[in-house]
Amino acid sequence: MSRVQKNENENDQAGELRSRIERQKAKSSLPKRSKVHQNKKKKSKVKKFPMIQLLALFFILLPIGFYTLYTYLQGRPVPVVKSDQVVFSEESIPTTATADDLNEKESAKAKAEKEKEEAEEKAEAQKEAKEKAKAQKEADEKAKAQREAEEKAKVQREAEEKAKAQREAEEKAKAQQIADEKAKKAETEKQKASENVQAAKPDKEGYKVVLHTVQGEETLFRISMNYYKSQEGIALIREWNGLNGNEISKGQVLKIPIKK
Repeated sequence: MSRVQKNENENDQAGELRSRIERQKAKSSLPKRSKVHQNKKKKSKVKKFPMIQLLALFFILLPIGFYTLYTYLQGRPVPVVKSDQVVFSEESIPTTATADDLNEKESAKAKAEKEKEEAEEKAEAQKEAKEKAKAQKEADEKAKAQREAEEKAKVQREAEEKAKAQREAEEKAKAQQIADEKAKKAETEKQKASENVQAAKPDKEGYKVVLHTVQGEETLFRISMNYYKSQEGIALIREWNGLNGNEISKGQVLKIPIKK
């Protein structure tokens, strides 16, 4: 083995020995785990309490600072800037030119306010006029619609009355026509009966008279059929007995004319 290699081996052994010694020292110098935890709790408490105190102090001083700034600004004089000069309204007395400028400014301001008020009044008047016109228009439209509805109802009512009058006139005319037809028919029947009587009225000398006593439920038609075998004898029986109609009663004695 050469001398160089021997030195390197010695150096490696010496370094390994030193590292072992240092590890043992470090291991022997480490604190206990319970002590480490206690130190951590103390550090966290130390860090926590100063932060809370700082925040509390900040929130206490913040409104005080705002109030101080507000008081300072309220007590500070307001500068009036005009023509490159700063004139304090409370301490300095304005010159004549400045007073004139102020008067002009105030008059201009008053004029502007007056014009603004006039414009507002004009706008309000225009608004009221528009609303009034709108209300008037709505009222006119409502009145027009009401008039149209009334006229329509009137026309409808007149049409219904006219139709009713027409129906009544038609019914009246129809009733009159029926009455006329009835009267005409009655007159025709009467005339026909008279003609039949006149035609059936023979000379009384050519007939013999048979007396017939009316039995119950007998009629001129049945009596005529019994004696004449037809209803033509009804008129003859009525003529001989002076009857105006076909009504007869039980027990009544009728003259029945029979040809010889």
